[in-house]
Amino acid sequence: MAQDLTETARGLAGAASRGRPLHHVGIVIPSEDEVRDLMGLLSLEEDYRGYVPTWSALCIFTKALGASPLEFVVPDDGPLLKFNKGMGGLHHVAFVVDDLEEIARELEADGAKLLEPAPVKGAGPFLCNFLSPVYTRGITVEYIQLLN
Repeated sequence: MAQDLTETARGLAGAASRGRPLHHVGIVIPSEDEVRDLMGLLSLEEDYRGYVPTWSALCIFTKALGASPLEFVVPDDGPLLKFNKGMGGLHHVAFVVDDLEEIARELEADGAKLLEPAPVKGAGPFLCNFLSPVYTRGITVEYIQLLN
C-alpha cells in the first residue's frame, strides 16, 4: 500500500513540472514591513505587486535579475494567515503552462485535481491555480498561464 502511494506521488510530482519553465518561488511573509526588510537584506528590487482577493493576499514580485523572481505573499485574511503557524515561509513553486484547463484535465486523469474549480486572475498578467501538496509529498505547485 505505501509503495502504491509513493509511486502515485512520484508520478504526480513528475506531471507537476514536466520540464515546464519555472515562473517564480512564492514565500509567505506576515507583513509588508518584513518583506521590505528581507528585500533590503537580499538586495532585491520590487518589479510589480497586486492583490488577489481569492486568497486575501498582497503579492509582491521581485525583479528576476537573471533568475526566476521571488513572490512575497502577504496575507491579510484567510488560511494563508495561519500558514506555518503564522510565521510564513516557503509556500510554492510556480511553473508556466500553456493552458490551465488542459493541465486540470491531465491531473484529473492522474487522479489529482487543482484547488480552484476555475483559473484565478493572479497578481500579475497571468491566470493561476494550485495543485494541493497532498499529491506532491508536501510541495505546493502553482501553475501560471501567461496573458498576452
